[in-house]
Amino acid sequence: MLDKIVYFLHVVRTGSFSDAARLYGISASAGSRWIIELEEKMGVSLLKRSTRKVVATEAGQRLYERFSDVNAEIEDIFTEITNFGKEERGTICVAATPLFARYFLAQIVGEYLLDHPHVDFRVLQTAYEVDMVEEVDFFIRANATYQGFQEKDSLLVKRSLLKYPLVACCSPEYAERYGVPTTPEDLRKHNCLFARTLVGGNKWVFEYHGDCTAVEIARTVEVDDSEIIKSIALTGGGIAYLPITLLREELADGRLISILSDYIDAEFEFNLFFRRRRQMPLMCTNFKNYLIRRTRELGHNEAGEQILLTC
Repeated sequence: MLDKIVYFLHVVRTGSFSDAARLYGISASAGSRWIIELEEKMGVSLLKRSTRKVVATEAGQRLYERFSDVNAEIEDIFTEITNFGKEERGTICVAATPLFARYFLAQIVGEYLLDHPHVDFRVLQTAYEVDMVEEVDFFIRANATYQGFQEKDSLLVKRSLLKYPLVACCSPEYAERYGVPTTPEDLRKHNCLFARTLVGGNKWVFEYHGDCTAVEIARTVEVDDSEIIKSIALTGGGIAYLPITLLREELADGRLISILSDYIDAEFEFNLFFRRRRQMPLMCTNFKNYLIRRTRELGHNEAGEQILLTC
């Protein structure tokens, strides 16, 4: 049963019986038979078949969502046991958004090297997606999430690390000169500072009484570095939409003020991505586990109100 469910996950990710069979190492006919047997066992249709693509039914999507993380955990357990007794040696390549690299990764890599002197690191700072095939073992990406948010399909394994509220804010000088918006729609009339790689474009999302509003803001300043956005906001250059952990000190001493407080903001999330492998090297498995644990510990120490996510 487990093999059939894992093959089903491959089919949903690839949208193809033949591609999934190739990834799993079986024939397409055997894979098709497995799906039929799985549907008979569960008594429900899991996939919609067409000449162009295979997609999950509502029941199939539920099975996919519930079992994807479970399967990844099972793979990790097998890898951990297989790697017993092997020596950690080699180079780990990590690509990370500059914000994560600065506030988390530098400390985590430094700590890890103390106990693992034969492991080397290659760190790439980038706010953009990278080609995971090109020598990158792990990729940490930041993005905004909100009610109804759907991430694009990916063949990569995803682990949620941290999630913080985003806060719309500006300096008191900006508020005095231009006023403050009272609704998200008012943002269209203001100078807005944004990072495309953070919010996915020039749209900011707010929730009010269960309804989400996506506002296309004015393109005043676009820069893919949250620290620079904060600096521009501090000088009165416009309104920023940034994670609370980056703003706590400035909000506390009044250099920035929170706006649109009647609305629920979107959330800022760090996610870890890595390739699916039949057997991940021991050094990568151990570092991945350490990275997840230490990121959450460091995040918890710095921000009491953050939401910690389970694997």
